[in-house]
Amino acid sequence: MDIAVTLLNKHISADILKFNGLHICNFTKLDIVRFFGINPASRLDRETLLEFTGDKTADIDESLSELVKSHLLEVIKIDNKVFYELTKKKEDIENIKKFISLYATPSIRLYIIGYVMNRCVERP
Repeated sequence: MDIAVTLLNKHISADILKFNGLHICNFTKLDIVRFFGINPASRLDRETLLEFTGDKTADIDESLSELVKSHLLEVIKIDNKVFYELTKKKEDIENIKKFISLYATPSIRLYIIGYVMNRCVERP
């Protein structure tokens, strides 16, 4: 167990730690989940998310694909245009709310950022 997980274990519940591990393993996903957590009624296209995150197209595409695959985001097609919106699953919405609340605490935010940094380094 790395130091980021050890520190997070002291401050967040096991279900939120599991949520982080499943859904927030890079900064692009962190930005996307934070955006939709703060703005749960939003429906955005890929280009708007690119502007919001400032990430590379490949990073956004990969992160969106993974978040859709894990059912955290849903794809909506309107007039042949693809939009993304937050899942309707109550458990996931509750986990996102808890995550956003924890992320608002500066000391815990630092632990989460450290956790994501470690996850980014571990990825090939």
